Amino acid sequence: MKKFLATWSKYYIFAGLFSFFINILFLTFPVYMLAIYDRVLSSYSIPTLVTISAAAAVALIVQGMLDFIRSRLLVKAGVAIDQQLAKLVFGEMQKDACGLQKKGYASGLRDVNILRNYLGGNAIFSLFDLPWTPLYLLFIFFVHPLMGMIATGGAVASMILGISQELLTRKRLEMANAVSGNASNFTTLCLRNSESVGAMGMVSATQRRWQKMNNHVIMLQTEASNYAGMLQAVSKTIRTAMQVIIYGVGAYLTVINECTPGVMIASSIIMGRALAPIDQAMATWKQTLEARSSYKRLTTLVDKATQQTTMSLPDPTGKLDVEAVSLAINGVYVLRNISFSLEPGESLGLIGPSAAGKSTLGRLLLGIWPSMGGNVRLDGFDLFQWDQEHLGKFIGYLPQDVELFPGTVSENIARLETPDPEKVIRAAQIAGVHDLITHLPNGYDTHLGTPGHALSGGQRQRVALARALYGNPKLVLLDEPNSNLDEAGEKALLNTLAILKQQGVTTIVITHKPILLSGVDKILMLQHGQVARFGARQEVFQALLGPAAKPPIQLARNNQAPDEKREAVN
Repeated sequence: MKKFLATWSKYYIFAGLFSFFINILFLTFPVYMLAIYDRVLSSYSIPTLVTISAAAAVALIVQGMLDFIRSRLLVKAGVAIDQQLAKLVFGEMQKDACGLQKKGYASGLRDVNILRNYLGGNAIFSLFDLPWTPLYLLFIFFVHPLMGMIATGGAVASMILGISQELLTRKRLEMANAVSGNASNFTTLCLRNSESVGAMGMVSATQRRWQKMNNHVIMLQTEASNYAGMLQAVSKTIRTAMQVIIYGVGAYLTVINECTPGVMIASSIIMGRALAPIDQAMATWKQTLEARSSYKRLTTLVDKATQQTTMSLPDPTGKLDVEAVSLAINGVYVLRNISFSLEPGESLGLIGPSAAGKSTLGRLLLGIWPSMGGNVRLDGFDLFQWDQEHLGKFIGYLPQDVELFPGTVSENIARLETPDPEKVIRAAQIAGVHDLITHLPNGYDTHLGTPGHALSGGQRQRVALARALYGNPKLVLLDEPNSNLDEAGEKALLNTLAILKQQGVTTIVITHKPILLSGVDKILMLQHGQVARFGARQEVFQALLGPAAKPPIQLARNNQAPDEKREAVN
């Protein structure tokens, strides 16, 4: 994060420089009033009035221009913050979302927006103007020590109120933000499962749970707002009282001939300016706290992202080595000491009962999750030594739960890159979905998500299979690839597996259906997170079923239960 701060610092250095001249030029008005009362009105000189008025006009025009330039600088700083952070943060949010242990980066883009709006908006002006408060107080002391002491007392009282506001509101606002984030996550979860919520009469229960969290947020925010409102009211009262006192003392000093009416009015104006940054800081204190919290979270996220460096490696061929891999979730082992190897072009059927750890192992084989022990190597290199963007072009993955993105069919197949028509059609043909796509209203240019163009579960799965095969994948992992397919879809899938074998693609199929195992080279059977059987397909069939059994039929009876539900860790 320090690297980015150094990049942004140039904007704030220049903004600070302009703030110096802006605050110096602010003295134009009180000095002008001082001259009017003490020079013009006493001498009745029109030329003097014209001269000082012209000088004041020029100074005010320059001040306005500098203020405008400062605002533009801060806007540019906000744009730079967004351009440099948003893309990086979005990538880390993606990694965190698919990671095993969530770091809580879901609000990353919101934090970027908060930081950008704060550092590029009006709220930060008080931080530029606050250092000039002592200068204004010294000016008032120079005019008359008594009025200087009064103004200083008002500034100290305002600062004490500001510190009190920090102590009374910070914890409550931080807690409110945390609870609000939980409520937002709960809302997203409810919307994602709206069908189940509606079908099983859970709407009222979800409403009550959300309302409880929302009420907690409102209570904390209300408490913080009440304290802040009270302190701000006291601050305004003190500021008004200081103005009255300054005028009263100034009048007294004028009566006893220790100052002039011009000095009295100028001192009042300057004191108002001296206290203004403190009042503004208190008024925007909630934004300051939010920006500070966002900055802390972003620092953790950005530092983690910028520390990740990988060297450039040659394109993989698909050789996969799994060496004593283990994984525990919440202290419970779900995988223990898994080892096997696949040569380029070999295919593996990954079988086992539900909750055996098949999908979990699949995530480790693709580098989605890191293992706690052991290594997964592709072409001899640990998966995490590869640049993920580079490696991803050679990986094909079809998860159990398929989601397509807003856009055309071709864009989805092309993994949201600019579609290469030849590669898109070839991937669709290998996946056996070309004819289906050509019968859509606009073929490959059909926009998914448009009303009337919704795809069925089986169609989505076949388009997602084409996405997994786009380009030149060397390692393809299919997790329950026929879960939503009909008989025609299963035949097309078997043909796809045969083509992948001919092309020399290393293929791993996680399945409960033995029909998909007819063309694989090896089978690995998991039970309770451990390797129960591993070897050539026929050897495993014979070990499990006996030499006289018909493998597909018998294996289906042993390993597949009707309406079997896939679990998060399968």
